[in-house]
Amino acid sequence: MARSIELMRWLDRSLLRLAAQSLSLVNRHRCLPVSPQRIGIIQPNAIGDTLIGSGVVRAIAEHYTDAKVLVFHGPNNAAAVQMIASRPEAVFCRFSRPGPALRLLRGARLDLVVDLTPWPNLTAILARLSAPCCVGFAPQDAARGRLFDIAVDHRGDRHELDNVAAMARLFSGHEDYRMDISIENCQVAGYLPLDRLVICHLSAGGSRAADKAWPLDYWVVFCRSLIEAGYVPAFTGVANDQIVIDQLRSRLGVSGETTISLCGKIPFAELGDLLRRACAVVSVDTSILHLASAVDAMVFGLHGPTRSWRWGARSTRAVGLDSPHPDAGYISYGIEEHPRAAEIMRALTPEIVLEAVYAIGGPVSHAHRITA
Repeated sequence: MARSIELMRWLDRSLLRLAAQSLSLVNRHRCLPVSPQRIGIIQPNAIGDTLIGSGVVRAIAEHYTDAKVLVFHGPNNAAAVQMIASRPEAVFCRFSRPGPALRLLRGARLDLVVDLTPWPNLTAILARLSAPCCVGFAPQDAARGRLFDIAVDHRGDRHELDNVAAMARLFSGHEDYRMDISIENCQVAGYLPLDRLVICHLSAGGSRAADKAWPLDYWVVFCRSLIEAGYVPAFTGVANDQIVIDQLRSRLGVSGETTISLCGKIPFAELGDLLRRACAVVSVDTSILHLASAVDAMVFGLHGPTRSWRWGARSTRAVGLDSPHPDAGYISYGIEEHPRAAEIMRALTPEIVLEAVYAIGGPVSHAHRITA
């Protein structure tokens, strides 16, 4: 799977880049349609990006009230698409197979296509070939922006929410932007010690997941301190993450028996409810951060390859903790590499994280819970 993803990225940066440059020589620059009947939104895989872009889907649906809005998604973000509050029609599309993907998009008879991805040449080409009018992001010095009838600047010097807000303003006059998702009640929340529960999310997604991971020995120190202070660490993730959680709990010794594993046990639609009801959430840079932000949970984001001002949770109760390593923040789009990537998250020590958490919370035994 990892090899196929890397192959697709190599093709996108080589052959598809040349194809985008050739196709961009013929510029259309058409205006937005007045009354489109069918609108397609391209959102291939990332769960976090799907949550962040949910407000754009709402803006489109509110602007074109009579249109049918379809979101073309991949296998990883299907559950996130179902949470978009404006209720678009979800259409599964394997973007790793460009030919069938193009046939699916063209077969949908779309009047307008909006590509919410910031960098792939593939999705820009598909958008250009799938409808009379297409809208998408234009990163600096990238040919893909010239493929769109209407291109929105995608900037690496502002938060991703601000980038998608610029897209939403094409369809809405509202200056404020928010994620627009619906969540379901968490069925197991009533059985958990919510006033002492600290949700810990260890695993990131994407090709740079290993670089974004906080060292396991740091999680051991962090969780042991939480337990001593009276909190109950609870671990979220997919079922396969249980392997890492078992290693962590084993290294905690007897105190590990007081922790709770929720890996693979809570549907994604219910997870937001648990995050907002828990005492706090501590997570590496992944979709959980954006979900916690969307429901205004008390969340602490751990950042190394990314910076919190660019990709972190942004809400009234979000705290971004950035690695002090001099090479931190080298990722802007999620595809960048760095020769010292393994050092960066190690510079964000447990002491830094614990100081931030206890500055707001403090030991439970002292009745200073995390409620800010």
